[in-house]
Amino acid sequence: MPTTSAFYIGGPEVMLRIRGMEITAERGTGRMQTGPWLADPDAGIARGALGVALDDVTGYLVDSGSPHGQWPVSLGIRMDFIADPALDGSPLDLSGELVVRYDGGAMSRGVATDASGATIATMIQRSHLVSAPGTPGDHATPELLSAPESPVREQLGLRTSTPDRLTMAPTPLSANGMGSVHGGILVCSSELAAMTAIEAGGRFRTASVDIVYVRPCIASETTTFTSEIVHRGRSLSVVRVVSSNSPGRASSIATVVLQRI
Repeated sequence: MPTTSAFYIGGPEVMLRIRGMEITAERGTGRMQTGPWLADPDAGIARGALGVALDDVTGYLVDSGSPHGQWPVSLGIRMDFIADPALDGSPLDLSGELVVRYDGGAMSRGVATDASGATIATMIQRSHLVSAPGTPGDHATPELLSAPESPVREQLGLRTSTPDRLTMAPTPLSANGMGSVHGGILVCSSELAAMTAIEAGGRFRTASVDIVYVRPCIASETTTFTSEIVHRGRSLSVVRVVSSNSPGRASSIATVVLQRI
């Protein structure tokens, strides 16, 4: 019989102030607080950080309708961004709904709206079910409960080793309940890596991120984000970003489209 697991409040959820999740097998709702942690020197606004919240609201509803002992793992996420989230502490409303459930997987979609009700980001997620030895916990560890207000890039410890490479040291702020880097953190970090590669300096915004997950990215290991500029124009750039824990073994492959503002 299908079972419902508790919503896991881990490092990414604490960092981005994601709360109030209400999840069924068909729908999910929740809230994310805005603030200065969404600012970024290269991206201007880290729109990709909304990937954590929308991954949660679209992923947990799949889990809620999944058989006991199985856990949904994302195959891929497509995000489109319409506008910047605010930085003033106002909430973003999150909603997710099931598109279809099939043998071994599901497709779901999500929307983030601002305080005025305007849509600022959308997500389509496709996931498949894997055997899981247990379900994640339902609370973050105490040392994570007081999140700083510094930018996400700083909190995650993202460092530029070369213009086309960012590294992220092991941190509980990146981990999901299974010990892998949260899929939304890979969206966010891939966006920031792309912005660094083109030296955006706040002059570009992310229009879309299309990311495929090919193997788990282990949060207890260093993660490297390697960028390749596929196209660079005056108004539009396209960057391919590959995350990995070890050279030659990709964890995720993202195509990031950046548009000049």
